[in-house]
Amino acid sequence: MKIAEWFDNLPLPGPVKDIIFVVVVVGGISLLSQMVLGLWTPMVAVESGSMVPNLNIGDIVVVQGASRTDVIPWDEAEKTGYTAFNNPGDVILYRPYGKVSLNLLDQFKMLLGFAPGNEKATPIIHRALRYVKAGEPMWEGGPAAPFSGYITKGDHNDVIDQNAGQILGVPKETYMQANRNMFAKIGDGIYLDKNTGLVVYNSPPLNLTVLGWSNGTHMGQGICFLTPVKEEWVIGVARAKIPLVGYVRLLPNIILDGIKKLIS
Repeated sequence: MKIAEWFDNLPLPGPVKDIIFVVVVVGGISLLSQMVLGLWTPMVAVESGSMVPNLNIGDIVVVQGASRTDVIPWDEAEKTGYTAFNNPGDVILYRPYGKVSLNLLDQFKMLLGFAPGNEKATPIIHRALRYVKAGEPMWEGGPAAPFSGYITKGDHNDVIDQNAGQILGVPKETYMQANRNMFAKIGDGIYLDKNTGLVVYNSPPLNLTVLGWSNGTHMGQGICFLTPVKEEWVIGVARAKIPLVGYVRLLPNIILDGIKKLIS
C-alpha cells in the first residue's frame, strides 16, 4: 500500500489530517534546509533600505549557514573579482553585539507594541568589508578593534556600522560597580547594559581620544558601534534573493506602524 493511500485511510478527521500533512511537509523542508544550507530557517525578509539597490525592502534572502561556508570580505574579493549582489564581498547576516535573535513570540509581542527585551535584537544583513584583528584600527585613523571580527556596512549607508553611533553620556562608575549583574562583558573595556540595551565603552583601552572625546567611560548606541562582528555572531552568508515576496511577512508591521502614526 502506498503511503498516500495509507494516510488517507487513517481513522482521523479531515482537519487533523491536514495539520499532520502541513507539519510533515514543513518539517521535511526544514530538515532538508538544515542538511543543505546548515540552517533550519534559511530565508529572511529585508526590513530596511540599508542595502538598496542590491537588496530592497520586502525581498526574501536565502542564507547559507556560517558552518557551511567561509565569508569573503570586500578587500579579499577585489583581488579575485568575486562579487555578490553586484558588489565585491559577501553579504552576511549577523547578530549585532552578539544579541539573541528574535523568535516568533518576540515578533508577536512587537506587533502588540511590547519590547522583546534588550538582550535580543533583529539580525542585520550587511556587507563584510574586511576582517580586522584585535588591536588593529577599525578604520583609518580610528580606534583599535577590541577583538577580532568583520568590519561591515550597508551598501546604501554612508558610514560603516562600527562608526555609525553616538555618545550619549558618562555613566557613574559607582552605578556600574553596584550593578555588575546588569552588565554583560562583550570585549576588552566594552560592556552591554542589559537594562537599556546600550553599550558601555571604557575609552582609554579603545583609544577614543583620537576622535576628540575626553577620557572616561561613555555610553553609545548604534548597529554594532565600535565593535567588529565576531565570527560567532555571523549567522550565515546571503546567496540569493526573491524580490518583494517578503512583504507578506512585513505587512503586519507596516499596517501597525501606519496605525500608530495615525493615532499620534
